[in-house]
Amino acid sequence: MAGIYIHIPFCKKACHYCNFHFSTSQNYKSEMISVLKKELILRQSEWESHSIESIYFGGGTPSVLNSDELQLILQMIDDHYTVEPHAEITLEANPDDLNLDTIKVLAKTRINR
Repeated sequence: MAGIYIHIPFCKKACHYCNFHFSTSQNYKSEMISVLKKELILRQSEWESHSIESIYFGGGTPSVLNSDELQLILQMIDDHYTVEPHAEITLEANPDDLNLDTIKVLAKTRINR
């Protein structure tokens, strides 16, 4: 099973139990997305003979990304990789980032877990 893990290293605050790389400053979020797009293009040849069955947004706190940022990343993956039609697409979320409006927006994306 081939999958792509996308580490989103941004958090609104530091949690005492977390050992992952993260930043509480989101000043470089757009730059990180730009570099992520470049890496997706650079690594696509490694996965030409594979079909992606899982895309996992972990972190940090991926739920700090807005809908447009998530859609941009997913579009880049679709443009450069073969993604199974029913791929599992997971987004880790901080419950504090979720409200009814955010959940409705996420429900309109391909994120299904």
